[in-house]
Amino acid sequence: MKTLLLALLIGAAMLTSGFAQERTDERKWTIDPETGDTIYTEAVIITESEDITPRSSMIVINPLKFLLFYNISYFYKLNDATAIGGGIQMPTISGLNGFGVNAEVRFYPRGNNLRGFYFAPNISYNNLSSDDSDESISITSFGGLIGWQWFPGEQFAIGLGIGVDYYFFSGDDDDFSKVNGTAPLLRFDIGYAW
Repeated sequence: MKTLLLALLIGAAMLTSGFAQERTDERKWTIDPETGDTIYTEAVIITESEDITPRSSMIVINPLKFLLFYNISYFYKLNDATAIGGGIQMPTISGLNGFGVNAEVRFYPRGNNLRGFYFAPNISYNNLSSDDSDESISITSFGGLIGWQWFPGEQFAIGLGIGVDYYFFSGDDDDFSKVNGTAPLLRFDIGYAW
């Protein structure tokens, strides 16, 4: 529960920092050339700025996932509210072989494709085997997440997401079917967009 509350607080902080505001205090003295009177005016100017750099492609990695898998994903802008993505992954644990693929559709409700708040259904498939055994297991998952994508530099991308996945295990050993179930999902992406 504490983790969920912390994630919601971080999400709220990111949502409020999506736009930059700048306050300018202006004081002006002018002298009327005809009368010689001094006129004093004071104004507060508040401006908002938003990143509108057009981006249609993005490549990201999730360094948190490197504990289990090397990974890389590519996202492509379909329209202002939707992007599709796919990725590949391979195990980092020694003695474990295999590969994995994943797919995701990101929906940006504000129409700021590839930046800002999004929600995304996803699906993945992994086939893993051990060096010590000829047996292999297949892991299929589907789930959803909510996230935030931002660009601290023009092309440098950072993303954060939380969600849940449901896993189905199958393989040469029937014991894997007993561990089917849900698992939390945490994503921290870094990458490049153009």
